Amino acid sequence: MENNLILFGSMTAMMRARDLLRKNGIRSATVRTPAAYRRGSCGYSLRVSRDIDRAVGMLKQQRIPVSGVAAVDAL
Repeated sequence: MENNLILFGSMTAMMRARDLLRKNGIRSATVRTPAAYRRGSCGYSLRVSRDIDRAVGMLKQQRIPVSGVAAVDAL
């Protein structure tokens, strides 16, 4: 099972992103960022199972900073 993660540089950005996605009907869950992806990250990510491209586009449009996107097999 592939999990799409959106990585953030701050907890504030992650929380703003979570709220924005929720308001727009995109389900996400807050998860610990895997150790291999933590550089430059706040340590938490959003796991988005569907609509990852739409989610990232929305965040960029609202100027919520994203540190990266990763696809991982297990969390």
